[in-house]
Amino acid sequence: MTTNFQIIELPGKRTFRIATTDVPVTDEDIGVKSPEWMVSMDKLMCSTVEGFTSYVEMYGWYGESSRFTSPDASGPLFTSSTLRHTDLILIIPYGGYCAQIESNMNLGQPIGSLKIVRLGNISQAKVKMQEIEYTTCKIQTCQQQLDRMIIHVMIGTKTNTVFVYGQDGTSQGQMVSKADYIKNIAQ
Repeated sequence: MTTNFQIIELPGKRTFRIATTDVPVTDEDIGVKSPEWMVSMDKLMCSTVEGFTSYVEMYGWYGESSRFTSPDASGPLFTSSTLRHTDLILIIPYGGYCAQIESNMNLGQPIGSLKIVRLGNISQAKVKMQEIEYTTCKIQTCQQQLDRMIIHVMIGTKTNTVFVYGQDGTSQGQMVSKADYIKNIAQ
């Protein structure tokens, strides 16, 4: 699917450049398509994509992990080298689940598990190419822009799993990265 970059202005926030997948349809795009990126929040979402019925398509997202270190490369990591993660920004279609998301924000209810998956097709089957799971999440802001909802989520932990496949489509295992931003621990 073609990626379209657009500037999204969020009131009171800095300007973000977010890759989005909701591009205009061209003659080449005619036919059945399945989403490349999907998201689930606890059990709030739903879709008709086989194997991903508790997810919803995502139009775009942004999240940045960092660890700032001292300029002394020979020295140990200091307290200034705390693991950090920006608010996770999600762009999803506005649907029936959006009222519950907004209610969770209004009531300060946490999201136990938020999963982002990147899907691919191997041998006519839809498979996960990547899964990023965030836990200990709190919704910071919800903004409706026409038929889209933009959500800012504060996250506590992140597990990034990349599934590796060989040229013949067989699974070659996975690579995993974990970070706990609350405890400042990484694996």
